[in-house]
Amino acid sequence: AERELRNRTNRHWLLNGVTMLDPRQTFVDVTVRLGRDITIYPGTILQGDTVVGNGTDLGPDTQLDSCRVGAGCSVRHTVGTDAEIGDAADVGPYAVLPAGSVVPEAATTGPFYTAPT
Repeated sequence: AERELRNRTNRHWLLNGVTMLDPRQTFVDVTVRLGRDITIYPGTILQGDTVVGNGTDLGPDTQLDSCRVGAGCSVRHTVGTDAEIGDAADVGPYAVLPAGSVVPEAATTGPFYTAPT
């Protein structure tokens, strides 16, 4: 049942302007909201109240739970919970965004970044 729900959810987003390079390895909760022209790389998990702006690249191997991601971002190899990423930010690789953290608009975090809380 879980696989069928994931397939239906991914198919919905694929028909609405989202590119998933490997839908079998992409997990998007039904509560997530995605903009247009988003590319999701394999191993990406989007959960909870996550909202992603237009033109953003997510992954590979990124897990976001109830995060806000602005438009035109690049988020790679990142784990975030209840965090906010401003428009045009470049996050990762291997970034950790704990609850309450904010990556400002157009910021570049660099590798192995841990956001202050």
